[in-house]
Amino acid sequence: MPEVEGDGADSGDGAVGEPTARESIMRGALRCVERSGVSGFSLEEVAREAGLSRTSIYRHFPGGRQQLVTETATWEVGRFWARLAGAVADIESLEDRLVTGLGLGSRQIRESRIMANLMDPELDELIDALEPAQPLVQAVMSDYMVEVLRAERAAGRLLAGVDLHEAADYLTRMIVSVMTSPAGVDLTDEAAARDLVRREFIAGILA
Repeated sequence: MPEVEGDGADSGDGAVGEPTARESIMRGALRCVERSGVSGFSLEEVAREAGLSRTSIYRHFPGGRQQLVTETATWEVGRFWARLAGAVADIESLEDRLVTGLGLGSRQIRESRIMANLMDPELDELIDALEPAQPLVQAVMSDYMVEVLRAERAAGRLLAGVDLHEAADYLTRMIVSVMTSPAGVDLTDEAAARDLVRREFIAGILA
């Protein structure tokens, strides 16, 4: 699944393979969040972490802290889903991809203060920051799921009559919902995750 980027385009500064100034700033913001929480960092701290000036932050994020939070949150969420897609890319079946992906994603969220914050429905600032990007994130994920389902159809595992786009949209919504609120299911427990996937995700989709 391709990475979902923030609204601003890269300026192109920085050598190939090295982070651009924008990326350095966003990485600095992420380190500040890890240390101080979402509401506990200042632009001065981010500038120090990035090794740049406060003026440089405003050059790349003219909207200041709000734009930085919005684009950094969108960037990190995109990287999170891209890492998961990469981790399950070589797994053949949809069921196994879902089980493995849910387990890995849940583990990453537990271990990362940043992702835990990003998935916390109580953090209004992040909900507001991510809301404009949600349609883009979901569209990218849904396109990825269409390709996965197309492979399932080619392998003869998809039920006849299943609409690829409708099924992909359903699976995308289920993945996001369960990942952000697992409702008491330990997604790192393979047996529990597989039972959930069979009952709630692929029943009515796979043969």
